[in-house]
Amino acid sequence: MHSPERLAQVLKTASLTSFSGFVYRIVPDRWRTSPLSAIGAVTRGGRFNSPSNFPILYTADSQFTALREVEALFVDAEGRLRGAPRDPDLILTLECTLLRVLDLTSTDKHLELGTSREELTALSPSRFLLNARGLHTAAQELGLACFESGRILAIKAPSAVHDGGYCIDILTDSLVDGERVTIRDEAGSLRAELAGQKPRDS
Repeated sequence: MHSPERLAQVLKTASLTSFSGFVYRIVPDRWRTSPLSAIGAVTRGGRFNSPSNFPILYTADSQFTALREVEALFVDAEGRLRGAPRDPDLILTLECTLLRVLDLTSTDKHLELGTSREELTALSPSRFLLNARGLHTAAQELGLACFESGRILAIKAPSAVHDGGYCIDILTDSLVDGERVTIRDEAGSLRAELAGQKPRDS
């Protein structure tokens, strides 16, 4: 990964794409009153953000990818798919309009940022151990640079645990007018939406 200073320069002109469609998110049922809160990622950190930093709403391209990402499903030593005992979860379908997405599924983008798929999906060294020492992973450095750029709303990245799957991780503080995330629930029992209010050019 490039240095933070180099990343800041590259992100000023990096090409962005838009995304309009559905993504999926797993949250503990105990958070059903605030299902679009990113407080868990703020508290514990995540792939693209370190603890006690900016919020990211972590989502995936499918329910299966989402379940793998939160380790509700895993592949055992014999290659069999297994479930993990967990407290109750909500599987959310989110309808999104995201206008400023950095697409990290492209090899060209990896080269531009000085990174690789391997670095972006690395599970070692552990982010938990690095963060406990006040350090960041390469992916967290990139997430911080995206947030500080002010021009990127979401990061589309290959899943670290599901080949062929991807995640769309949304920097919720960066939402502007015309961008939104809404829970799909025709029964109306879960009503939550994040909608940008700031003018896009601010």
